[in-house]
Amino acid sequence: MAELLVALRGRLKNYAKVSLLMNRYSAVEHFADGLRLRAGLDGTKAADRLLDAFCEVPREAFAGSGPWRVRSPLAPGKPPVTTPDADPRWLYHDMLVVLDETKGINIGQPSMWARFLAKSDIQDGARILQVGAGVGYYTAILSHLAGPDGSIFAYEIDLELAKRAALNLAGYNNVTVRHGNAATGLVDEGPFDAVVAFAGVTHIPNVWSGHLAPKAKLLLPLTGIMGSGAMILAQPDSDGFCAKTVGRCGFYHCSGARDDKLAVEIDEMFANAGRLEDWRFRITGGDDTSGFVTFLYEK
Repeated sequence: MAELLVALRGRLKNYAKVSLLMNRYSAVEHFADGLRLRAGLDGTKAADRLLDAFCEVPREAFAGSGPWRVRSPLAPGKPPVTTPDADPRWLYHDMLVVLDETKGINIGQPSMWARFLAKSDIQDGARILQVGAGVGYYTAILSHLAGPDGSIFAYEIDLELAKRAALNLAGYNNVTVRHGNAATGLVDEGPFDAVVAFAGVTHIPNVWSGHLAPKAKLLLPLTGIMGSGAMILAQPDSDGFCAKTVGRCGFYHCSGARDDKLAVEIDEMFANAGRLEDWRFRITGGDDTSGFVTFLYEK
């Protein structure tokens, strides 16, 4: 009888594991379908490749132990709620996962980042500077997009988040996690094919513009005083950068890439809601003594 009970327990454990895997597979499948629709992705190979990256990266490996505090993008002014239990399926919805409620730090909304990353069209073998790694979830997405021949240099200014990111990304061979400020203490690891910032800037620091490949793309949240603004996609040219807005956004400030006067100008610029998406403008070198490239636009 004892042997039979042991065998039954073993089968039940195996059944539980299979059931968990099936639940996750189903959740991920619906997650990908939802991302495609909410992000407005088409049926191209590039879109499929991006969605594959979201499917391959397990959100539960980065969110910490459940239950989790989550925030709906449809209710930004309301407090986050706690998932009913620690089943990972709760993480496969289009929501923000709270990392530090007091600081307003989250794992960002998947459909928003799917939409923005689709615009940047990151290729195999890309060398990427990530500004604001958090706990590494989107670093892992970038890792999949860049592939084994690419490299991700992920900077995180918060020591505890950087430690978590380094632990979470230990198995990603093309990722280097650095604790530090990418806007003021960047290690010379360029030239970069892409710069992706996960915190709001008011300008492009020279330390970034000076380490770019000729056809590099910069995906940056250009934000005002309260952290709201537009995501922009910029590329270098002979006179600075050509840029366009790719959608409304709101982000925590990027330390070292903020200027209060420019933040006021950005708020004035985006007071015209028509400039938040598909608005093209130029970025040229400023005459200030801060050594930064500033955003210039037609008022």
